[in-house]
Amino acid sequence: MATSFGVNLTLDAGWTWLFFGCRSPKAALAGTLLLDCSNAELVRRIGRTDPTAARVLWPYAAWCAFATALNASITRRNA
Repeated sequence: MATSFGVNLTLDAGWTWLFFGCRSPKAALAGTLLLDCSNAELVRRIGRTDPTAARVLWPYAAWCAFATALNASITRRNA
């Protein structure tokens, strides 16, 4: 479980670095898509042992999905 959290945290921090540090919306979009997959996996894994904890993660997963949509829009508009 700790590995899932670590991967998720790394992907979350990586998006910021890709988008703002490297100024690469395309790379950041790939990163945020990976983050969305990681969020789904994290919620699934935690849900098997603690359904309440999984429900608490849903707002974060929803926010990341919204951020993905924003990133995709920025990428599309700057293509």
